[in-house]
Amino acid sequence: MAELLRDLAEKTANAPAPEGTGPYHYVHTKGVYLRISHYLQRSGGSTVTGEVEPYERHDWIAPDGSGRILMTEEGQPVEPSGDFGPGELAAELLVTATDETSLKIELARFSEKTTTHTIMNTIQQIWKLQVVTPQLQRLLLLHLANCEDLASENTTVTHLDEERHRTRSLEFCPDTGMLRKTEEVALEGARLPIPVPAVVSRTEWLHSGYRETTER
Repeated sequence: MAELLRDLAEKTANAPAPEGTGPYHYVHTKGVYLRISHYLQRSGGSTVTGEVEPYERHDWIAPDGSGRILMTEEGQPVEPSGDFGPGELAAELLVTATDETSLKIELARFSEKTTTHTIMNTIQQIWKLQVVTPQLQRLLLLHLANCEDLASENTTVTHLDEERHRTRSLEFCPDTGMLRKTEEVALEGARLPIPVPAVVSRTEWLHSGYRETTER
């Protein structure tokens, strides 16, 4: 598995440079997520329901924390869609590391934990938040290669979280090492208001690049 990730890290040399210019990191994704709803009853009790719902999302974020989010379900905008002023988006999490040492420092802003689950979650968050250059791709893949409790199939790596009864997988492009899709599956034993096993989260990356404005 580590050999696969190190090989993918070298494949980033084939990845194209991010397209576009401008201050905004633009990321276009689609996927599904688990919506959990709580309903209070007149008797004082409560009911919890869950449903896996599809979405499409466009994010624009500038280094000063300004930008725009457009998230839609069935073509209609939903939260957290909106325009945001300076400091209102998580620009402090934008990663600019150029080596392993600076990468570890910047990853600690997401979480000080170094478990495989945390590392995979952080890598997914970075790809959702910003344009990931080939140089940064390479560092993230090499960092992930240090995790020992991963399984692999083709160019997909998977981690079993026995405590949470879930698996998380990351699928990379075999030619460039770019992250193409992530998926989380709830297994038997997961305490959720839906039948399990079930996919409870999936993200597919459709496009990313730099933009001058927050227009599509």
